[in-house]
Amino acid sequence: MAYRKKAPNTFCEFAVRPLHKQEKNTMKITSGHKLLAAALLAGASQVSFAAETNTTPYMGIMGTYLFPDQDRGLDDGFGGTLLFGFPVNSYFVPEINLYGLRADRNYANGYDKMFGGGVNFNVFPFTRDVAVAPFISIGGGAENDRTLAIGNKTSGVAHAGGGFLIALNNSRTAALRVEAGRYAIFNDDYNPARNHILDTRISAGVQIALGGRAAPVPVPVEAPPPAPVAAPAPPPPPPVVAAPVGPKDSDNDGVLDGNDQCPDTPRGMKVDAKGCAIKAASIVLRDITFETNKAVLTTEAKASLDKVVAGLKGQPSMNLQIDGHTDSTASNAYNLKLSKERAASAKKYLVDSGIDASRLQSQGFGETKPVASNKTAAGRAENRRVEFKVLK
Repeated sequence: MAYRKKAPNTFCEFAVRPLHKQEKNTMKITSGHKLLAAALLAGASQVSFAAETNTTPYMGIMGTYLFPDQDRGLDDGFGGTLLFGFPVNSYFVPEINLYGLRADRNYANGYDKMFGGGVNFNVFPFTRDVAVAPFISIGGGAENDRTLAIGNKTSGVAHAGGGFLIALNNSRTAALRVEAGRYAIFNDDYNPARNHILDTRISAGVQIALGGRAAPVPVPVEAPPPAPVAAPAPPPPPPVVAAPVGPKDSDNDGVLDGNDQCPDTPRGMKVDAKGCAIKAASIVLRDITFETNKAVLTTEAKASLDKVVAGLKGQPSMNLQIDGHTDSTASNAYNLKLSKERAASAKKYLVDSGIDASRLQSQGFGETKPVASNKTAAGRAENRRVEFKVLK
């Protein structure tokens, strides 16, 4: 016939073939289409609704817009779809569908009619029990075409598509439904070169549960328990008598603070009866450590030297000599140089902390004055030391 055009010959285009009406410049919408859309919107606005319960059957009524296969020789059409759903759970819903469509012929006066029905299987990947629930749909059935071109003929139908439900309120007994799908009608009378034609349909309408949720069983209201009787307040605890505080020795030099004329003496330094360091007394601080093979003080060394600073400030007449010593793991010349630099580094820290440089002397002895054997790790650790000697 003159209205037939070359069409795809495989059913693979069921999912990917673009709408043939994209070849047209405009879409023809009759006044009947407008009335159908207005009726759907008015009906949706008057329904008291929310998504149906998990297994409550429902019915749906939708307006349907048809984009017919070009081999039909028809303009776009419209009609209606009636649904009856029987949910299995929140994710899977079989449906029975019935529909009727009509479309004007573009090759002759008048219009063709299509009536059909079948079964849909809807799958909700993210459950139906949400405000907006997308779904995919596949199914099959039969369609009776009453046309000028091929007469009255019934053919098998298969379809695939998808859509979504939109809950209208929290009671979840109805929903707005929108969907689109491709429909394969297995009829080669329209084009002998093909065993099917492909229509596209877009539908919108409402879906209403056939019965609402059962009313919840009223929960018996229990009388509140009697107010507890306040127990008598316990007697106040006996007053705590502070133990008498004995005399203190803050710097642990053996002289009580009340008699100590030289507070904050470095721990371990010999003092006289007044708490002041004895001339020629010395103290070895083992925690004056440095970075490996350097004269850079560690954080621990600075904390220990802060105590020496406090002692010097508490005894302004005391002058110190700072002696640096090493073990014998390197050459004599290297060890002597390193010990001098480390003693000087300790002196500089004390000066930077507010001690007058005239009160301090520093010198290095390298490995020449060991206090233990350099043959063992423990002995070498004892030999790596900084000594402070009182000059006056």
